[in-house]
Amino acid sequence: MERPVFQPIGTLAEELDTPALVVDLDLMESNIEILHSAFRQTAAKVRPHVSAHQCPNIAHRQLAAGDTVGGIAVSSVGEADVFANAGFSDILVANQVVTRPKIRRLCALARDHRITLAVDNPENVTVLSELAQRAGITLHILVEVDAGLGRCGVAPGSAALELARKVQSFRGLQFDGLMAYEGSILNVARSELESETRRRLQPVLDTRELLERESVAVSVVSVGGTHNYDIVSKLSGVTEVQAGSYPLMDYNYCQFRTEFASAARILSTVIGHPIEARAVVDAGHKATGPDLGVPVLDGFPGGTATRFSAEHGIMELAGAAVSQLNPQDKAWLVPFNLALCINQYDYIRVVRRGKLEGLWPISARGRFG
Repeated sequence: MERPVFQPIGTLAEELDTPALVVDLDLMESNIEILHSAFRQTAAKVRPHVSAHQCPNIAHRQLAAGDTVGGIAVSSVGEADVFANAGFSDILVANQVVTRPKIRRLCALARDHRITLAVDNPENVTVLSELAQRAGITLHILVEVDAGLGRCGVAPGSAALELARKVQSFRGLQFDGLMAYEGSILNVARSELESETRRRLQPVLDTRELLERESVAVSVVSVGGTHNYDIVSKLSGVTEVQAGSYPLMDYNYCQFRTEFASAARILSTVIGHPIEARAVVDAGHKATGPDLGVPVLDGFPGGTATRFSAEHGIMELAGAAVSQLNPQDKAWLVPFNLALCINQYDYIRVVRRGKLEGLWPISARGRFG
């Protein structure tokens, strides 16, 4: 458990203890406004997927921004526990929940909350029904359809219809609709994003039409994300978009969706400048989560973050940067992949116009189960 140095509100950002995960509120609010405004005139609305940041303070601001379905999405039962206790009443566990202990925990939450989860297996449906009936509650169900990711989900068409009918036949369950995630299109060129989105999701929309022709009512089609929010929001038949990364973003995602800014950065302190061409900071692998890519040094032309050990980050220096980044100086790092970085911290330091406004707990950190 992180034990931060609690510094007074109004402390200058660069005087914060390090390493620290720092969020610029102005940038975060701008990011939220950019995405939510795309849904002002659309039938589809946003369901914020809060696993991207795991912070109830941010999730409350997402719902307050409007143009949402009034609920959130999470990835695990542990996250559902945290956000239910933080005042969120409509929670989609956008995942399969198959073990009896986890299902019992969801059933307990469903006594006072609207709990929805995804299914792609008939045996799972049987167990969900059994435990829901024992608990005297109703679980809302989305049949997950594989939209080309090759992860979870049944095939579109008749397989989805068969599973939806099975859900309808069991007590304790309410079939609401379909869910799909076409996240693998993050690997396509931006110029191909719209055509690839439509190609991946058309079978899901065709499946909705099939179910309705077969008298299986579909009230929810939950798809998409930050990567294609502006495209999916306009697709006829989509009711909600599970966008997650947009409030904070990271270096990698901002190269793909350039309208957003990296609102989260890591503040570090230079602890060594042993030779002209190298500076060492106190934010290492444990503080930056560089598994998918090293963070980017911000504000020092000629300086590059190159490698990270457990406790140390190595900055290679050239040009003007050679005489900069001396011991006790502060250095800002933009995470390459925020999901891996944010799970290293228990708190976010939130700043506005360069001054500390508060410490927000990352309450769902580590709640994998």
